[in-house]
Amino acid sequence: MSLEFHYDLHTHTNFSDGRSPLKDNVNAAVANGIRGMAVTDHVFSQEGAEKLLADYATVDRSKYPVKMLLGCETAVKDETGAPCASAEILSKFEIVLMDCNYILFNKFAKCSASPEALCDIFCDIVAKTATRPEVKILAHPFNFGLAPLNLRLELFTDEKVAHIADLCRKHDKIVEIMNQMYYWHGNTPYDDFHREYLRILTIMKKAGCKFSVGSDTHSCCGIGCLLWSLRIAEELGLKEEDLYVPEGLK
Repeated sequence: MSLEFHYDLHTHTNFSDGRSPLKDNVNAAVANGIRGMAVTDHVFSQEGAEKLLADYATVDRSKYPVKMLLGCETAVKDETGAPCASAEILSKFEIVLMDCNYILFNKFAKCSASPEALCDIFCDIVAKTATRPEVKILAHPFNFGLAPLNLRLELFTDEKVAHIADLCRKHDKIVEIMNQMYYWHGNTPYDDFHREYLRILTIMKKAGCKFSVGSDTHSCCGIGCLLWSLRIAEELGLKEEDLYVPEGLK
């Protein structure tokens, strides 16, 4: 693999559900040659966002040898595609990732709709999310493959993906290639997942979408683990300069 990239834009600490404190993540970043990282702890409510901002206020970045952004990974709260916290409070974070599967494991866990109908619902949610100005990166989009719903990537047709891709390009949303994406489709044989995931990303690339990579690590052990993401990026024909790096990390 020839593609190198030294920015991890999706990491978690014990400010939310990560196991490691920020200092351990930073030490791992230095050890793994990471030049810049985004700390993107979870925000599932307005109160959670306020608490996380208070936690971040205790961080003295001058003590750390790695550039970092203090951001968050929020989640959709309902079918409107709106995040779990207000646009006003999300604007206080330096970068905002949006996870679109949150309601999948809650409201729709016992839904009796067919897989095809559920796929339509979630495509509509992702499309709406792509228009939200407070969101910059779509975190691991199409990560709907685990129980209870097990939505296979084959359900997301070229037409459905192209519609989402056009909105991402139009609204300047970054599409994340997350290093553990295969985990979210663990009920699908890897070769089948790989083929379908590349199909989806190829459609998004042709539409002019921009991409980021992130480990989504919940432990210092995973900081900078981007090998699989970069393999996928290479298969898409992406170069280092094609991958998104926020201005604050350059």
